[in-house]
Amino acid sequence: MIKKYIKIIKTYRSMHADNKVYIFFLFLSALFTSIFKGTLPFLASLIVTYATDKRYETMFYIILLFAVVYFLYYFSVHMNYIMYEKHATYTHNKLQEKIVNKVAQMDGNYSKKISQSFLVNTAFSDVGEVMQIPDEFFDSMSYLTIVIISLVIIVKTNLYIGIFTILTVIIYLLFLNKDMDKRDYYLTNETIYKDKASSLIGQVFDGSKEVRTFHMNNGLNKHLEDINKNWAKNHRKKMKYVNYAEILDPMIIMTFKLIIYIVVILLIIKGKSNVGVLVLLISYIDTIITNCYELFDRLDCISKNKVRLNRVHRILNYTNKHMLTFGENKTDDIFGDVIFDKVSFEYEDKLILKNVSFSIKANSCTAIVGKSGSGKSTIFRILLRLYKIKKGAVYIDGINIYDYSKDVYSKNVSIVTQKPFMFDMSIRENFNLVDSNFKNQVKACKRVGIHDFIMRLPNGYNTKLDKDAINISLGQKQLIALARTLLSKAEILLFDEVTASLDEKSSQKIMSILKDLKKDHTVIMITHKPNLMKKADTILVIDKGKVEAIGKHKYLMEESMVYRQLQK
Repeated sequence: MIKKYIKIIKTYRSMHADNKVYIFFLFLSALFTSIFKGTLPFLASLIVTYATDKRYETMFYIILLFAVVYFLYYFSVHMNYIMYEKHATYTHNKLQEKIVNKVAQMDGNYSKKISQSFLVNTAFSDVGEVMQIPDEFFDSMSYLTIVIISLVIIVKTNLYIGIFTILTVIIYLLFLNKDMDKRDYYLTNETIYKDKASSLIGQVFDGSKEVRTFHMNNGLNKHLEDINKNWAKNHRKKMKYVNYAEILDPMIIMTFKLIIYIVVILLIIKGKSNVGVLVLLISYIDTIITNCYELFDRLDCISKNKVRLNRVHRILNYTNKHMLTFGENKTDDIFGDVIFDKVSFEYEDKLILKNVSFSIKANSCTAIVGKSGSGKSTIFRILLRLYKIKKGAVYIDGINIYDYSKDVYSKNVSIVTQKPFMFDMSIRENFNLVDSNFKNQVKACKRVGIHDFIMRLPNGYNTKLDKDAINISLGQKQLIALARTLLSKAEILLFDEVTASLDEKSSQKIMSILKDLKKDHTVIMITHKPNLMKKADTILVIDKGKVEAIGKHKYLMEESMVYRQLQK
């Protein structure tokens, strides 16, 4: 039983999301709370004893002491509440920050192991419970301390009743622990099937068009029914042991209580005890019962939160051979030369790139072209350091890309995708995530030619974008995304099929912007459009994971059959 809770605390501590100062005062306030609360029944019994013996002067001193201890008890409770609120808030924010940072470092394959619904539920619902673990732990210690104080006083009052009380509490806690372990096992399984149902419903929402087109309702309902059957099975078994823990196990304590009352009353009748002792025993036995219930409640919360804790811990400790890694080089004066030197890359036992070598000069526009699946996107992912290569090397300005620090690299290599993502915020708030300087935002928007459009909107830069900016055209969204990229002040700009879904006019506008950007940036684009290929300074033809040819349009039309096919 103890090992289980020690393991929970170790897991919680391993996430480094607590504040040592708050933890110390949380512990201190819980400790004083238990000491003062454990003292009150003893003082109450003394008041009864001195009143019975007509020792009124002493009785009034005890009453005064009782009042002081009572005040200190409530003051400790008040301080405990304040420390709990401060620490819970700190831990909640720290854990969410850690989860966001971890997700930002995850490789593209993480979704096969950690679903989106799992991430969302963990980041919000689970974190909200996990932050309470320290308080629940210290409360458990407090209630246990009160039980121990009560047992010591009962043993000193009557050895046999004390021993009987200790044995009863031990038996109760053993049964309680057994039932809680069973409850936790089925709670874990129940949560797994809950996540599966949540994930399925999310997928139905995302793929609603396909669901309607192919009439998938019956099959999906059958799949959901199977999930819910397993959920219900585990839920029933969980509730069975919840019933044992909350109804049957407490009957042990209640039976014991009745026996003790009868024994003490018989002792009073025989003249072997007095009313003061009866009051003391009744008070402390009731204190033991009450605090055993409270102890169970807190242990119950900790056990339930163990499942949530393990989910948070799983995300924060997610690892993969393709996880992002960062160096210590903080050289920020990057010019923008790029070199791939004999790079081979394997993903999930499939060779994607085979001994790829090429160089790209700064202040140039390079087009990477090839058929779908040839390895173009993998080159971009490597440049973004989303993948870790094992063979070959990639250099920027002669420095291995994995040697740069995280901050320096992320500021100097940026990407605009075919379908850039916008947050459900205003245009300015989206820009603020990269650079909060409004003058810089306006400057970037003017350079890409979107400033005038934004100023014509009802609230200008404060115009709120609907979910993923569906209230503006794709071309306008691309330009805003391009301005956001410029705000990053990146020297190397990657453009992944940015004109694929645009009309000819919008495509030409983007291309003219790219030409302007190469004056002070290294521009690298992936494109399938022949007209854009022709305008690049250098064209890199990738075929089946290899560099098939490098050169300008005219040269490649003569020397590369793959390139000629792409032009057609």
